[in-house]
Amino acid sequence: MGHELLDDTMFYVGKTPWHNLGTSLPNPPTIYEALEHGNLNWKVKKVPTYYSKDADANTWFRSGADLPTGYFVTIRKDKTGNWYPLGHVSERYEVLQNKDAFEPFKVLLDKGYTLETAGSIENGKRVWILAKRPSTHMVGDDKVEQYAVLMNSHDGTTPVFLQPTDIRVVCKNTLDWALSNHKNMRFSIKHTTGVKDRLEEVSKILKEADGYWAKAHDIMNMMHDHKINPKQAEVYFEAVIPFLRNRGMTGKNEFGIAHRDMATPVFNQLNHNFKFGMGNKGETLWDAYNAVTEYYDHQKSYKDWVKGTLFGKASEYKRTAFKYASRIVLKDQKLDAYA
Repeated sequence: MGHELLDDTMFYVGKTPWHNLGTSLPNPPTIYEALEHGNLNWKVKKVPTYYSKDADANTWFRSGADLPTGYFVTIRKDKTGNWYPLGHVSERYEVLQNKDAFEPFKVLLDKGYTLETAGSIENGKRVWILAKRPSTHMVGDDKVEQYAVLMNSHDGTTPVFLQPTDIRVVCKNTLDWALSNHKNMRFSIKHTTGVKDRLEEVSKILKEADGYWAKAHDIMNMMHDHKINPKQAEVYFEAVIPFLRNRGMTGKNEFGIAHRDMATPVFNQLNHNFKFGMGNKGETLWDAYNAVTEYYDHQKSYKDWVKGTLFGKASEYKRTAFKYASRIVLKDQKLDAYA
């Protein structure tokens, strides 16, 4: 349940996003302005505590000498100045403030990047910042814009992530790519001692980004030129998203949802996107790949989009979609068997 005294916030530059949320800025902000306009200029503390999600919000945490050692919670203030719990963390957990997490992006701004969006979800448990690269790439008739995204969490669930990503402009799909020979482009830092110092390594990674982007876009062009039929597209979808193979099964999954009820609607939507999605014609591997990205970027709620696309399973599926397509165009995988 949400907390009425905290908001999920974001800003954006340019056109209103598809979810119609956030504060519009006429010009790209500085790092300081991004913190202000994204309502992210708050601090997180780690305190020894007992934390129960079942309790009333005002009594969710308390501190005292009688508590067992090793129990900590991260907290931030709500609009009234009361402390609000974000998550259970270990004794080794080190808080990384939003302003410190965003600091490496000053290197990008010096290289001509511009900040395009930043925000938070789940009452500040997770935050992100997105910077746009000053160049674009064409895949067929599609204009692809290039970004770097940095993600931080305050609830102990994920490390700090930095990764490059592309946006297919025709429909604003986020193209998460994973190159087997360039794993370092998805850089993560655990929230332990030295997390702030390790952020300095980010600049080293970003200096190598041009080569990684060039390789990724070579593969995108090969995907655009690789013809496939609808049946091959279905094989591709099942390889990328394994639970789709369960749509003919009886019974329920571990969440109590019938296999066919979960898998069939997604499978049908992907096939529709392949043929009729924005910019798609149902003819190429590029169309199939964008069918996956369109589903996870646009056919979800805003919160599901942020949680999945930036932090969770959707991002994983999209990187798998790119990796599997790469194997196909590089002749390492045929479209008649699963990965």
